[in-house]
Amino acid sequence: MTPSDPVLQSTSPVEPLRSLERRLPSLDRGELGRLLQPFVHRLQEPLPPAEVPEVVDAALALCRRLYSNARSGDALPLARAVLVQSTLARNPRLERRASTACGLLSADTADLVGAIEHHVRALRLAEGDPVEMSGIWNNIGLAMGIAGNYEMAGRCYQRALNFLECLPAPVYARYAACVNLAQSHFQIGGFEEGLQFACRALHEQTPDFREQDLHVALLLRRNLVRLLVALGRFAEAEPHVAEALALAEQLRTPRALIAASTARAVHELAIGRTDVALTRLEHALSRAREVPAALRDTLACVIRAEETAGNSERALLRLGELSDHVYRSAIERARQHVEIASLPTRAYTALDYDQEQARARLVSKVGPAGQPEGWDALERLGVSAVMRMDKSGWHGKRVGALSKALAMASGVDPLQALEIGLAAELHDIGMMSVPEEILAKQGPLSEAERTLVRRHVDAGAEILRDDRHPRIFLAREIARYHHTQWDGAGYPERVGGKLIPVAARMCAVADAYDAMVCGLGSARPKTMDQALGELRRKAGTQFDPELVVRFDGLIREETEDLGMDLSSNPGMESFQELVNALQEDKGFV
Repeated sequence: MTPSDPVLQSTSPVEPLRSLERRLPSLDRGELGRLLQPFVHRLQEPLPPAEVPEVVDAALALCRRLYSNARSGDALPLARAVLVQSTLARNPRLERRASTACGLLSADTADLVGAIEHHVRALRLAEGDPVEMSGIWNNIGLAMGIAGNYEMAGRCYQRALNFLECLPAPVYARYAACVNLAQSHFQIGGFEEGLQFACRALHEQTPDFREQDLHVALLLRRNLVRLLVALGRFAEAEPHVAEALALAEQLRTPRALIAASTARAVHELAIGRTDVALTRLEHALSRAREVPAALRDTLACVIRAEETAGNSERALLRLGELSDHVYRSAIERARQHVEIASLPTRAYTALDYDQEQARARLVSKVGPAGQPEGWDALERLGVSAVMRMDKSGWHGKRVGALSKALAMASGVDPLQALEIGLAAELHDIGMMSVPEEILAKQGPLSEAERTLVRRHVDAGAEILRDDRHPRIFLAREIARYHHTQWDGAGYPERVGGKLIPVAARMCAVADAYDAMVCGLGSARPKTMDQALGELRRKAGTQFDPELVVRFDGLIREETEDLGMDLSSNPGMESFQELVNALQEDKGFV
Protein backbone atom coordinates (compact mmCIF):
# COMPACT_ATOMS: atom_id res chain seq x y z
CA MET A 1 0.00 0.00 0.00
CA THR A 2 1.08 3.57 -0.69
CA PRO A 3 -0.31 6.92 0.53
CA SER A 4 -2.25 7.15 -2.73
CA ASP A 5 -3.70 3.64 -2.47
CA PRO A 6 -7.41 3.90 -3.47
CA VAL A 7 -8.37 1.58 -0.62
CA LEU A 8 -6.96 4.00 1.97
CA GLN A 9 -8.43 6.99 0.15
CA SER A 10 -11.94 5.54 -0.02
CA THR A 11 -12.31 3.67 3.26
CA SER A 12 -11.75 4.36 6.95
CA PRO A 13 -8.38 3.22 8.31
CA VAL A 14 -10.06 1.75 11.42
CA GLU A 15 -10.45 -1.86 10.29
CA PRO A 16 -7.00 -2.04 8.59
CA LEU A 17 -5.43 -0.71 11.80
CA ARG A 18 -7.24 -3.30 13.92
CA SER A 19 -6.22 -6.02 11.49
CA LEU A 20 -2.61 -4.87 11.75
CA GLU A 21 -2.78 -5.06 15.55
CA ARG A 22 -3.81 -8.71 15.30
CA ARG A 23 -0.85 -9.45 12.99
CA LEU A 24 1.81 -7.83 15.18
CA PRO A 25 3.46 -11.02 16.53
CA SER A 26 4.41 -12.08 13.00
CA LEU A 27 5.78 -8.71 11.82
CA ASP A 28 9.40 -7.65 12.22
CA ARG A 29 10.47 -4.00 12.40
CA GLY A 30 11.01 -3.52 8.66
CA GLU A 31 7.73 -5.11 7.59
CA LEU A 32 5.76 -3.27 10.25
CA GLY A 33 7.30 0.06 9.24
CA ARG A 34 6.37 -0.56 5.61
CA LEU A 35 2.76 -1.42 6.53
CA LEU A 36 2.41 1.55 8.87
CA GLN A 37 3.71 4.12 6.40
CA PRO A 38 0.42 4.66 4.48
CA PHE A 39 -1.48 5.11 7.75
CA VAL A 40 1.08 7.67 8.93
CA HIS A 41 0.64 9.61 5.69
CA ARG A 42 -3.15 9.36 5.77
CA LEU A 43 -3.37 10.64 9.36
CA GLN A 44 -1.43 13.77 8.48
CA GLU A 45 -4.26 14.95 6.23
CA PRO A 46 -7.74 15.97 7.47
CA LEU A 47 -10.20 13.09 7.91
CA PRO A 48 -13.99 13.44 7.94
CA PRO A 49 -14.81 14.81 11.44
CA ALA A 50 -17.14 11.91 12.27
CA GLU A 51 -14.34 9.39 11.64
CA VAL A 52 -11.61 11.04 13.71
CA PRO A 53 -12.43 9.69 17.23
CA GLU A 54 -12.71 6.07 16.09
CA VAL A 55 -9.54 6.28 13.97
CA VAL A 56 -7.61 7.83 16.87
CA ASP A 57 -8.86 5.06 19.21
CA ALA A 58 -7.73 2.34 16.78
CA ALA A 59 -4.32 3.93 16.19
CA LEU A 60 -3.64 4.51 19.90
CA ALA A 61 -4.74 0.92 20.68
CA LEU A 62 -2.08 -0.27 18.25
CA CYS A 63 0.47 2.03 19.91
CA ARG A 64 -0.42 0.62 23.35
CA ARG A 65 0.04 -2.91 22.07
CA LEU A 66 3.46 -2.04 20.66
CA TYR A 67 4.42 -0.28 23.91
CA SER A 68 3.51 -3.33 25.99
CA ASN A 69 5.68 -5.50 23.74
CA ALA A 70 8.73 -3.22 24.05
CA ARG A 71 8.33 -1.83 20.52
CA SER A 72 7.81 1.82 21.38
CA GLY A 73 10.21 2.98 18.67
CA ASP A 74 8.02 1.24 16.08
CA ALA A 75 4.93 2.98 17.47
CA LEU A 76 6.25 6.55 17.62
CA PRO A 77 5.70 7.53 13.93
CA LEU A 78 2.06 6.45 14.19
CA ALA A 79 1.53 8.26 17.51
CA ARG A 80 3.01 11.46 16.08
CA ALA A 81 0.71 11.19 13.08
CA VAL A 82 -2.26 10.79 15.45
CA LEU A 83 -1.15 13.97 17.21
CA VAL A 84 -1.13 15.81 13.87
CA GLN A 85 -4.62 14.49 13.07
CA SER A 86 -5.97 15.48 16.49
CA THR A 87 -4.56 18.98 16.04
CA LEU A 88 -6.09 19.28 12.57
CA ALA A 89 -9.44 18.19 14.02
CA ARG A 90 -9.20 20.94 16.69
CA ASN A 91 -10.16 18.39 19.32
CA PRO A 92 -8.33 19.20 22.62
CA ARG A 93 -9.31 15.91 24.29
CA LEU A 94 -7.90 13.80 21.47
CA GLU A 95 -4.86 16.07 21.21
CA ARG A 96 -4.18 15.54 24.92
CA ARG A 97 -4.47 11.77 24.54
CA ALA A 98 -2.15 11.78 21.54
CA SER A 99 0.37 14.02 23.34
CA THR A 100 0.35 11.66 26.31
CA ALA A 101 0.93 8.66 24.03
CA CYS A 102 3.84 10.43 22.31
CA GLY A 103 5.29 11.30 25.72
CA LEU A 104 5.11 7.76 27.06
CA LEU A 105 6.56 6.26 23.87
CA SER A 106 9.35 8.86 23.73
CA ALA A 107 10.33 8.19 27.35
CA ASP A 108 10.30 4.46 26.67
CA THR A 109 12.84 4.98 23.87
CA ALA A 110 14.99 7.21 26.15
CA ASP A 111 14.09 10.45 24.30
CA LEU A 112 13.51 12.22 27.59
CA VAL A 113 13.47 15.76 26.23
CA GLY A 114 10.82 14.80 23.69
CA ALA A 115 8.84 13.02 26.40
CA ILE A 116 8.78 16.06 28.68
CA GLU A 117 7.77 18.35 25.82
CA HIS A 118 4.81 16.13 24.93
CA HIS A 119 3.70 15.80 28.55
CA VAL A 120 3.88 19.56 29.10
CA ARG A 121 1.69 20.03 26.03
CA ALA A 122 -0.79 17.53 27.49
CA LEU A 123 -0.64 19.35 30.83
CA ARG A 124 -1.69 22.62 29.22
CA LEU A 125 -4.56 20.91 27.42
CA ALA A 126 -5.76 19.30 30.69
CA GLU A 127 -5.80 22.53 32.71
CA GLY A 128 -8.79 22.65 35.05
CA ASP A 129 -9.21 18.85 35.24
CA PRO A 130 -7.45 17.68 38.45
CA VAL A 131 -7.68 13.97 37.65
CA GLU A 132 -6.17 14.38 34.19
CA MET A 133 -3.48 16.75 35.47
CA SER A 134 -2.60 14.26 38.20
CA GLY A 135 -2.15 11.52 35.63
CA ILE A 136 0.10 13.70 33.49
CA TRP A 137 2.30 14.63 36.48
CA ASN A 138 2.64 10.89 37.08
CA ASN A 139 3.88 10.53 33.50
CA ILE A 140 6.37 13.38 33.90
CA GLY A 141 7.66 11.67 37.03
CA LEU A 142 8.13 8.42 35.10
CA ALA A 143 10.30 10.24 32.56
CA MET A 144 12.39 11.73 35.36
CA GLY A 145 12.77 8.28 36.92
CA ILE A 146 13.96 6.79 33.61
CA ALA A 147 16.65 9.49 33.61
CA GLY A 148 17.69 8.47 37.12
CA ASN A 149 16.54 11.68 38.83
CA TYR A 150 14.40 10.00 41.48
CA GLU A 151 14.26 13.05 43.71
CA MET A 152 12.60 15.12 41.02
CA ALA A 153 10.45 12.13 40.04
CA GLY A 154 9.23 11.94 43.63
CA ARG A 155 8.28 15.63 43.55
CA CYS A 156 6.28 15.03 40.38
CA TYR A 157 4.42 12.12 41.99
CA GLN A 158 3.74 14.19 45.09
CA ARG A 159 2.28 16.92 42.90
CA ALA A 160 0.09 14.27 41.28
CA LEU A 161 -1.22 13.37 44.75
CA ASN A 162 -1.83 17.01 45.65
CA PHE A 163 -4.33 17.41 42.81
CA LEU A 164 -6.50 14.67 44.33
CA GLU A 165 -6.60 15.73 48.00
CA CYS A 166 -10.29 16.71 47.81
CA LEU A 167 -11.40 13.44 46.18
CA PRO A 168 -12.10 10.84 48.89
CA ALA A 169 -13.23 8.02 46.57
CA PRO A 170 -10.60 5.70 45.03
CA VAL A 171 -8.89 7.38 42.07
CA TYR A 172 -6.62 5.46 39.72
CA ALA A 173 -4.14 8.35 39.41
CA ARG A 174 -3.66 8.43 43.21
CA TYR A 175 -3.12 4.67 43.30
CA ALA A 176 -0.51 4.93 40.51
CA ALA A 177 1.22 7.88 42.21
CA CYS A 178 1.58 5.87 45.43
CA VAL A 179 3.08 2.94 43.48
CA ASN A 180 5.55 5.32 41.86
CA LEU A 181 6.41 7.11 45.11
CA ALA A 182 7.26 3.75 46.67
CA GLN A 183 9.70 3.15 43.81
CA SER A 184 11.35 6.59 43.99
CA HIS A 185 11.79 6.36 47.79
CA PHE A 186 13.38 2.93 47.40
CA GLN A 187 15.88 4.27 44.88
CA ILE A 188 17.05 7.09 47.16
CA GLY A 189 17.21 4.87 50.25
CA GLY A 190 13.98 5.96 51.96
CA PHE A 191 12.82 2.41 52.64
CA GLU A 192 10.39 3.13 55.49
CA GLU A 193 8.73 5.98 53.58
CA GLY A 194 8.64 3.85 50.44
CA LEU A 195 6.95 0.99 52.30
CA GLN A 196 4.30 3.37 53.63
CA PHE A 197 3.42 4.46 50.08
CA ALA A 198 3.46 0.88 48.81
CA CYS A 199 1.07 -0.19 51.58
CA ARG A 200 -1.13 2.82 50.82
CA ALA A 201 -1.22 1.80 47.14
CA LEU A 202 -2.16 -1.74 48.14
CA HIS A 203 -5.00 -0.30 50.25
CA GLU A 204 -6.11 1.95 47.36
CA GLN A 205 -6.04 -0.88 44.82
CA THR A 206 -9.54 -1.90 43.76
CA PRO A 207 -10.26 -5.00 41.65
CA ASP A 208 -11.01 -2.65 38.74
CA PHE A 209 -7.69 -0.82 39.16
CA ARG A 210 -5.83 -4.12 39.22
CA GLU A 211 -7.49 -5.35 36.04
CA GLN A 212 -7.22 -1.95 34.36
CA ASP A 213 -3.42 -2.18 34.38
CA LEU A 214 -1.87 -5.47 35.46
CA HIS A 215 1.59 -4.04 34.89
CA VAL A 216 1.12 -1.35 37.55
CA ALA A 217 -0.15 -4.07 39.90
CA LEU A 218 3.03 -6.02 39.14
CA LEU A 219 5.24 -2.98 39.82
CA LEU A 220 3.51 -2.55 43.18
CA ARG A 221 4.40 -6.13 44.16
CA ARG A 222 7.96 -5.69 42.93
CA ASN A 223 8.30 -2.52 45.02
CA LEU A 224 6.96 -4.31 48.09
CA VAL A 225 9.51 -7.10 47.63
CA ARG A 226 12.41 -4.67 47.31
CA LEU A 227 11.38 -2.53 50.25
CA LEU A 228 10.68 -5.45 52.57
CA VAL A 229 13.99 -7.11 51.67
CA ALA A 230 15.84 -3.82 52.21
CA LEU A 231 14.29 -3.66 55.69
CA GLY A 232 15.28 -7.28 56.43
CA ARG A 233 11.69 -8.60 56.40
CA PHE A 234 12.38 -11.48 54.01
CA ALA A 235 9.47 -13.75 54.99
CA GLU A 236 6.93 -10.96 54.46
CA ALA A 237 8.33 -10.40 50.95
CA GLU A 238 7.77 -14.00 49.80
CA PRO A 239 4.01 -13.81 49.03
CA HIS A 240 4.58 -10.64 47.03
CA VAL A 241 7.20 -12.50 44.93
CA ALA A 242 4.59 -15.17 44.17
CA GLU A 243 2.00 -12.55 43.20
CA ALA A 244 4.53 -10.75 40.95
CA LEU A 245 5.32 -14.01 39.15
CA ALA A 246 1.61 -14.75 38.69
CA LEU A 247 0.98 -11.31 37.20
CA ALA A 248 3.97 -11.64 34.87
CA GLU A 249 2.66 -14.99 33.69
CA GLN A 250 -0.65 -13.31 32.80
CA LEU A 251 1.05 -10.47 30.93
CA ARG A 252 3.97 -12.28 29.25
CA THR A 253 5.39 -8.96 28.02
CA PRO A 254 9.12 -8.12 28.14
CA ARG A 255 8.72 -5.38 30.75
CA ALA A 256 6.57 -7.66 32.95
CA LEU A 257 9.12 -10.46 32.79
CA ILE A 258 11.92 -8.02 33.70
CA ALA A 259 10.00 -6.68 36.73
CA ALA A 260 9.13 -10.15 38.01
CA SER A 261 12.66 -11.49 37.44
CA THR A 262 14.30 -8.65 39.35
CA ALA A 263 11.83 -9.03 42.24
CA ARG A 264 12.48 -12.75 42.43
CA ALA A 265 16.26 -12.29 42.20
CA VAL A 266 16.29 -9.68 44.98
CA HIS A 267 14.52 -12.14 47.28
CA GLU A 268 16.76 -15.06 46.24
CA LEU A 269 19.86 -13.00 46.92
CA ALA A 270 18.54 -12.09 50.37
CA ILE A 271 17.98 -15.73 51.33
CA GLY A 272 21.39 -16.88 50.11
CA ARG A 273 20.65 -18.21 46.61
CA THR A 274 23.33 -15.97 45.14
CA ASP A 275 24.31 -17.85 41.95
CA VAL A 276 20.68 -18.34 40.91
CA ALA A 277 19.90 -14.68 41.59
CA LEU A 278 22.85 -13.38 39.56
CA THR A 279 22.02 -15.64 36.61
CA ARG A 280 18.42 -14.46 36.70
CA LEU A 281 19.51 -10.82 36.77
CA GLU A 282 21.81 -11.30 33.77
CA HIS A 283 18.86 -12.67 31.79
CA ALA A 284 16.73 -9.73 32.93
CA LEU A 285 19.47 -7.32 31.85
CA SER A 286 19.58 -8.87 28.37
CA ARG A 287 15.82 -8.31 28.08
CA ALA A 288 16.14 -4.77 29.46
CA ARG A 289 18.45 -3.75 26.62
CA GLU A 290 15.37 -3.99 24.40
CA VAL A 291 13.27 -1.91 26.84
CA PRO A 292 15.07 1.43 27.33
CA ALA A 293 12.76 2.50 30.15
CA ALA A 294 13.70 -0.59 32.18
CA LEU A 295 17.46 -0.57 31.63
CA ARG A 296 18.45 2.00 34.24
CA ASP A 297 16.54 0.33 37.06
CA THR A 298 17.74 -3.14 36.05
CA LEU A 299 21.37 -1.99 35.94
CA ALA A 300 21.01 -0.49 39.42
CA CYS A 301 19.59 -3.79 40.67
CA VAL A 302 22.46 -5.75 39.10
CA ILE A 303 25.05 -3.40 40.66
CA ARG A 304 23.60 -3.92 44.15
CA ALA A 305 23.50 -7.67 43.61
CA GLU A 306 27.06 -7.94 42.29
CA GLU A 307 28.40 -5.87 45.18
CA THR A 308 26.45 -7.93 47.71
CA ALA A 309 27.91 -11.09 46.16
CA GLY A 310 31.44 -9.67 46.48
CA ASN A 311 31.96 -9.19 42.73
CA SER A 312 33.38 -5.67 42.98
CA GLU A 313 34.96 -5.63 39.50
CA ARG A 314 31.70 -6.55 37.81
CA ALA A 315 29.75 -4.10 39.93
CA LEU A 316 32.17 -1.33 38.97
CA LEU A 317 31.82 -2.12 35.26
CA ARG A 318 28.04 -2.00 35.54
CA LEU A 319 28.26 1.26 37.45
CA GLY A 320 30.22 2.73 34.54
CA GLU A 321 27.51 1.59 32.16
CA LEU A 322 24.84 3.07 34.42
CA SER A 323 26.60 6.44 34.42
CA ASP A 324 26.81 6.30 30.63
CA HIS A 325 23.09 5.60 30.46
CA VAL A 326 21.96 8.55 32.61
CA TYR A 327 21.08 11.50 30.44
CA ARG A 328 21.74 14.38 32.79
CA SER A 329 21.75 16.89 29.94
CA ALA A 330 18.27 15.82 28.90
CA ILE A 331 16.88 16.65 32.32
CA GLU A 332 18.70 19.98 32.38
CA ARG A 333 17.10 20.88 29.06
CA ALA A 334 13.71 19.71 30.27
CA ARG A 335 13.96 22.10 33.22
CA GLN A 336 13.70 24.96 30.75
CA HIS A 337 9.94 24.35 30.83
CA VAL A 338 8.40 26.55 33.47
CA GLU A 339 6.18 23.75 34.75
CA ILE A 340 9.22 21.60 35.52
CA ALA A 341 11.44 24.42 36.70
CA SER A 342 8.85 25.25 39.37
CA LEU A 343 9.75 22.06 41.20
CA PRO A 344 12.45 22.70 43.82
CA THR A 345 15.50 20.47 43.38
CA ARG A 346 19.25 20.50 43.85
CA ALA A 347 21.72 20.41 41.00
CA TYR A 348 23.59 17.61 42.77
CA THR A 349 21.09 15.08 44.07
CA ALA A 350 21.35 12.43 46.75
CA LEU A 351 21.35 9.84 43.99
CA ASP A 352 24.41 11.44 42.39
CA TYR A 353 26.13 11.36 45.78
CA ASP A 354 25.18 7.70 46.28
CA GLN A 355 26.62 6.77 42.90
CA GLU A 356 29.90 8.54 43.64
CA GLN A 357 30.05 6.83 47.03
CA ALA A 358 29.39 3.46 45.40
CA ARG A 359 32.13 4.09 42.84
CA ALA A 360 34.65 5.02 45.54
CA ARG A 361 33.67 2.00 47.62
CA LEU A 362 33.99 -0.41 44.70
CA VAL A 363 37.27 1.05 43.43
CA SER A 364 38.80 0.56 46.88
CA LYS A 365 37.98 -3.15 46.65
CA VAL A 366 39.35 -3.71 43.16
CA GLY A 367 42.99 -4.70 42.75
CA PRO A 368 44.94 -5.29 39.52
CA ALA A 369 42.83 -7.52 37.30
CA GLY A 370 45.59 -9.81 36.10
CA GLN A 371 45.10 -12.26 33.26
CA PRO A 372 42.08 -14.59 33.42
CA GLU A 373 42.70 -18.30 33.64
CA GLY A 374 42.61 -19.79 30.14
CA TRP A 375 43.03 -16.42 28.41
CA ASP A 376 45.81 -17.73 26.15
CA ALA A 377 43.53 -20.49 24.90
CA LEU A 378 40.73 -17.98 24.23
CA GLU A 379 43.15 -15.79 22.26
CA ARG A 380 44.13 -18.76 20.09
CA LEU A 381 40.45 -19.56 19.50
CA GLY A 382 39.84 -15.93 18.56
CA VAL A 383 42.62 -16.01 15.96
CA SER A 384 41.38 -19.35 14.57
CA ALA A 385 37.82 -18.04 14.32
CA VAL A 386 38.75 -15.12 12.05
CA MET A 387 41.36 -16.83 9.87
CA ARG A 388 38.68 -18.00 7.44
CA MET A 389 37.79 -14.39 6.58
CA ASP A 390 41.19 -12.79 7.32
CA LYS A 391 44.13 -14.92 6.21
CA SER A 392 46.50 -13.03 8.50
CA GLY A 393 44.39 -14.01 11.54
CA TRP A 394 45.11 -10.61 13.09
CA HIS A 395 41.72 -8.95 12.58
CA GLY A 396 40.98 -9.33 16.31
CA LYS A 397 44.36 -7.89 17.32
CA ARG A 398 43.89 -4.87 15.06
CA VAL A 399 40.37 -4.25 16.32
CA GLY A 400 41.63 -4.55 19.89
CA ALA A 401 44.32 -1.91 19.29
CA LEU A 402 41.83 0.44 17.62
CA SER A 403 39.27 -0.09 20.40
CA LYS A 404 41.86 0.65 23.09
CA ALA A 405 42.90 3.84 21.30
CA LEU A 406 39.27 4.93 20.95
CA ALA A 407 38.64 4.26 24.64
CA MET A 408 41.64 6.41 25.54
CA ALA A 409 40.43 9.17 23.21
CA SER A 410 37.04 8.99 24.96
CA GLY A 411 38.59 9.66 28.38
CA VAL A 412 38.47 6.11 29.70
CA ASP A 413 40.98 5.32 32.44
CA PRO A 414 44.14 3.89 30.77
CA LEU A 415 44.00 0.55 32.59
CA GLN A 416 40.33 0.13 31.73
CA ALA A 417 41.04 1.15 28.11
CA LEU A 418 43.66 -1.61 27.96
CA GLU A 419 41.11 -4.13 29.25
CA ILE A 420 38.60 -2.98 26.60
CA GLY A 421 41.22 -3.46 23.91
CA LEU A 422 42.14 -6.95 25.10
CA ALA A 423 38.47 -7.93 25.40
CA ALA A 424 37.72 -6.59 21.90
CA GLU A 425 40.28 -8.97 20.43
CA LEU A 426 37.75 -11.76 20.98
CA HIS A 427 34.75 -9.96 19.45
CA ASP A 428 34.47 -12.46 16.56
CA ILE A 429 35.27 -15.63 18.51
CA GLY A 430 31.74 -16.83 17.72
CA MET A 431 32.63 -17.03 14.00
CA MET A 432 33.72 -20.56 14.82
CA SER A 433 30.03 -21.44 14.64
CA VAL A 434 29.59 -20.25 11.02
CA PRO A 435 30.12 -22.89 8.31
CA GLU A 436 33.25 -22.21 6.25
CA GLU A 437 31.26 -22.54 3.02
CA ILE A 438 29.22 -19.48 3.95
CA LEU A 439 32.25 -17.36 4.85
CA ALA A 440 33.98 -18.36 1.61
CA LYS A 441 30.93 -17.74 -0.58
CA GLN A 442 31.34 -15.22 -3.40
CA GLY A 443 28.37 -12.93 -3.92
CA PRO A 444 25.39 -12.06 -1.71
CA LEU A 445 24.21 -14.41 1.02
CA SER A 446 20.70 -15.81 1.19
CA GLU A 447 18.47 -14.87 4.13
CA ALA A 448 19.09 -18.29 5.71
CA GLU A 449 22.85 -17.82 5.35
CA ARG A 450 22.69 -14.32 6.84
CA THR A 451 20.81 -15.78 9.81
CA LEU A 452 23.62 -18.28 10.40
CA VAL A 453 26.23 -15.50 10.25
CA ARG A 454 24.27 -13.35 12.70
CA ARG A 455 24.19 -16.21 15.18
CA HIS A 456 27.93 -15.77 15.74
CA VAL A 457 27.15 -13.09 18.34
CA ASP A 458 25.15 -15.61 20.40
CA ALA A 459 27.85 -18.24 19.91
CA GLY A 460 30.52 -15.81 21.11
CA ALA A 461 28.54 -14.96 24.23
CA GLU A 462 28.08 -18.68 24.90
CA ILE A 463 31.81 -19.44 24.49
CA LEU A 464 32.57 -16.63 26.96
CA ARG A 465 29.77 -17.53 29.39
CA ASP A 466 32.20 -18.19 32.28
CA ASP A 467 32.56 -14.44 32.77
CA ARG A 468 33.56 -14.17 36.43
CA HIS A 469 36.76 -12.34 35.45
CA PRO A 470 36.12 -8.69 34.44
CA ARG A 471 38.01 -9.04 31.14
CA ILE A 472 35.95 -12.03 30.03
CA PHE A 473 32.86 -10.22 31.27
CA LEU A 474 33.74 -7.33 28.94
CA ALA A 475 34.59 -9.69 26.08
CA ARG A 476 31.24 -11.44 26.42
CA GLU A 477 29.32 -8.18 26.16
CA ILE A 478 31.39 -7.03 23.19
CA ALA A 479 30.88 -10.35 21.41
CA ARG A 480 27.14 -10.17 22.03
CA TYR A 481 26.52 -6.54 21.05
CA HIS A 482 29.20 -5.43 18.54
CA HIS A 483 26.74 -5.76 15.64
CA THR A 484 24.00 -3.69 17.23
CA GLN A 485 23.42 -0.33 15.57
CA TRP A 486 22.88 3.12 17.02
CA ASP A 487 19.42 3.31 15.38
CA GLY A 488 18.43 -0.14 16.67
CA ALA A 489 18.46 -1.77 13.22
CA GLY A 490 21.31 -4.21 13.87
CA TYR A 491 21.27 -7.43 15.83
CA PRO A 492 20.18 -8.19 18.47
CA GLU A 493 17.22 -6.24 17.07
CA ARG A 494 15.79 -3.24 18.95
CA VAL A 495 18.93 -2.67 21.05
CA GLY A 496 20.24 0.77 20.07
CA GLY A 497 21.71 4.08 21.23
CA LYS A 498 23.18 4.19 24.71
CA LEU A 499 21.40 0.94 25.55
CA ILE A 500 24.36 -0.72 23.80
CA PRO A 501 27.29 -1.25 26.22
CA VAL A 502 29.87 1.44 25.47
CA ALA A 503 32.71 -1.06 24.92
CA ALA A 504 30.61 -2.79 22.24
CA ARG A 505 29.92 0.59 20.60
CA MET A 506 33.65 1.27 20.48
CA CYS A 507 34.39 -2.15 19.06
CA ALA A 508 31.70 -1.68 16.38
CA VAL A 509 33.50 1.41 15.04
CA ALA A 510 36.91 -0.27 15.16
CA ASP A 511 35.60 -3.50 13.62
CA ALA A 512 33.95 -1.73 10.68
CA TYR A 513 37.01 0.43 10.03
CA ASP A 514 39.37 -2.56 9.99
CA ALA A 515 37.03 -4.53 7.71
CA MET A 516 36.82 -1.64 5.22
CA VAL A 517 40.54 -0.85 5.11
CA CYS A 518 41.55 -4.52 4.92
CA GLY A 519 38.82 -5.51 2.46
CA LEU A 520 37.39 -8.30 4.62
CA GLY A 521 34.40 -10.17 3.29
CA SER A 522 33.43 -9.45 -0.31
CA ALA A 523 34.27 -5.72 -0.19
CA ARG A 524 37.25 -4.18 -1.97
CA PRO A 525 39.80 -2.49 0.34
CA LYS A 526 39.32 1.23 0.93
CA THR A 527 41.90 3.87 1.71
CA MET A 528 42.02 4.91 5.34
CA ASP A 529 40.43 8.23 4.36
CA GLN A 530 37.61 6.56 2.41
CA ALA A 531 36.88 4.31 5.38
CA LEU A 532 36.70 7.34 7.70
CA GLY A 533 34.26 8.93 5.27
CA GLU A 534 32.07 5.82 5.39
CA LEU A 535 32.08 5.90 9.20
CA ARG A 536 31.01 9.56 9.12
CA ARG A 537 28.25 8.75 6.65
CA LYS A 538 26.85 6.10 8.98
CA ALA A 539 27.31 8.08 12.20
CA GLY A 540 23.96 8.41 13.95
CA THR A 541 22.50 5.39 12.15
CA GLN A 542 24.93 2.48 12.43
CA PHE A 543 27.46 4.03 14.81
CA ASP A 544 27.52 6.21 17.93
CA PRO A 545 28.10 9.67 16.39
CA GLU A 546 30.28 10.93 19.26
CA LEU A 547 32.56 7.91 19.01
CA VAL A 548 32.90 8.37 15.25
CA VAL A 549 34.07 11.96 15.76
CA ARG A 550 36.64 10.83 18.34
CA PHE A 551 37.82 7.93 16.17
CA ASP A 552 38.19 10.19 13.14
CA GLY A 553 40.25 12.62 15.22
CA LEU A 554 42.58 10.01 16.68
CA ILE A 555 43.26 8.38 13.27
CA ARG A 556 44.03 11.73 11.66
CA GLU A 557 46.25 12.83 14.54
CA GLU A 558 48.17 9.55 14.67
CA THR A 559 48.72 9.32 10.89
CA GLU A 560 49.87 12.94 10.79
CA ASP A 561 52.43 12.17 13.51
CA LEU A 562 53.61 9.18 11.46
CA GLY A 563 53.79 11.20 8.24
CA MET A 564 51.20 9.00 6.49
CA ASP A 565 48.87 9.99 3.65
CA LEU A 566 45.35 8.85 4.48
CA SER A 567 44.44 8.98 0.79
CA SER A 568 47.27 6.73 -0.37
CA ASN A 569 46.61 3.38 -2.03
CA PRO A 570 44.37 1.02 -0.06
CA GLY A 571 45.90 -1.99 1.57
CA MET A 572 47.46 -3.35 4.70
CA GLU A 573 50.99 -1.93 4.77
CA SER A 574 50.39 1.64 6.01
CA PHE A 575 47.42 0.57 8.08
CA GLN A 576 49.47 -2.08 9.89
CA GLU A 577 52.08 0.56 10.67
CA LEU A 578 49.33 2.69 12.21
CA VAL A 579 48.04 -0.25 14.26
CA ASN A 580 51.57 -1.03 15.48
CA ALA A 581 51.92 2.57 16.64
CA LEU A 582 48.61 2.39 18.50
CA GLN A 583 49.71 -0.82 20.22
CA GLU A 584 52.84 0.78 21.65
CA ASP A 585 52.95 1.57 25.36
CA LYS A 586 53.21 5.35 25.46
CA GLY A 587 53.75 5.56 29.17
CA PHE A 588 50.09 5.48 30.18
CA VAL A 589 49.96 1.80 31.17
